[in-house]
Amino acid sequence: MSRHRQQRRRTPMRPSVDRPTAAVLLRAARRADAADDAIEWAFTVMADRNPVRRLRIKQLLAHEDFEAADTLIAQGLRRRPTDASLSLLRARSLYAQDRLEPAGRELRLVLARRPHHRGALELAGTVAIRLGQPRQAVKLFQRAQGRRSDDRIGELIAGAWIEAGQPRRARQVIERMSAPSVLLTSRLLVAEGRLLEAAEVLDRVRADVSRPDHDAIVCELIDVLEARGDLSRLRQILVGLSTDRPSVLAKAGLAWLSMGAFHTAAVRMADLAADSKHRSHAMTVLMVAAAMLNRPSLARRALGRLSRLDEPIEKASMAEAWCRGLFGRLLLDQCSARKAGADPHTGRLGRLLGEAAG
Repeated sequence: MSRHRQQRRRTPMRPSVDRPTAAVLLRAARRADAADDAIEWAFTVMADRNPVRRLRIKQLLAHEDFEAADTLIAQGLRRRPTDASLSLLRARSLYAQDRLEPAGRELRLVLARRPHHRGALELAGTVAIRLGQPRQAVKLFQRAQGRRSDDRIGELIAGAWIEAGQPRRARQVIERMSAPSVLLTSRLLVAEGRLLEAAEVLDRVRADVSRPDHDAIVCELIDVLEARGDLSRLRQILVGLSTDRPSVLAKAGLAWLSMGAFHTAAVRMADLAADSKHRSHAMTVLMVAAAMLNRPSLARRALGRLSRLDEPIEKASMAEAWCRGLFGRLLLDQCSARKAGADPHTGRLGRLLGEAAG
């Protein structure tokens, strides 16, 4: 039984509410940030009202209950097949489930009916980037921008130009923004080949753990330090990472593989596997780390757990982990060779020289 079904089964019965009371609750739900109960009560007695249904779908998507959300969307589209709002909600659900091509098709239907819908244009651009079509994304974001220029849409356009390999055009957009984000600035510097400056920009704000984008900043910094080959600073970043930062720990797992820190990767990914959102990634990295440590039984157990998960094994993620593990193995071998060369009386090189002399 899925987690969402268990949650729905444990949900207590709602008290009976009449329509006037439900309308009051609905207004409260629209004003409040966390109004789950209000939306559920309103939906109990006013499920036939489209605004209530849309609020309920958005609530289910926020809780990642895609099965229930898709059911309500399908019911609504059977009654109103040309409802662009419901089609957009279906596209958001498909995108959240990484079903990018169906999401793109649904968004084309939405834009055929509402060609200037800003939310649909922005999501279509995001899907285009994920599908490797950054120039198409630029056009969609520029259409969404229209006559209203703000930093948020500027970030999307500049990011798409960076993805398209056009840092000069990205810089032109960023220079017109009032306050570009740290992440966008660092990505531009990386695209321009200024890795050291990008690392310094990210490192200056990394200490502020209260920032809402703190984890994304640390993940970006890990990528930049890896690209520079700055293993000393990278180790300083990775030391002491805790499980309360699971997205950072997931990024660190790949970095540990590249550095040849296989034991650390295995131990920390075993901890991360307790987080259901990152379990598949943790098991993948753990399996590769165990294989590199020549612990086949541990690798088989990790693969077994990975194959029993509900989600399919991502071949691209598996391939990246293996490539990083092989790179880390090569790095360790090179370090061993350098040590042996510096001191020919120790290690395998010393024995080989002795046998050759004999």
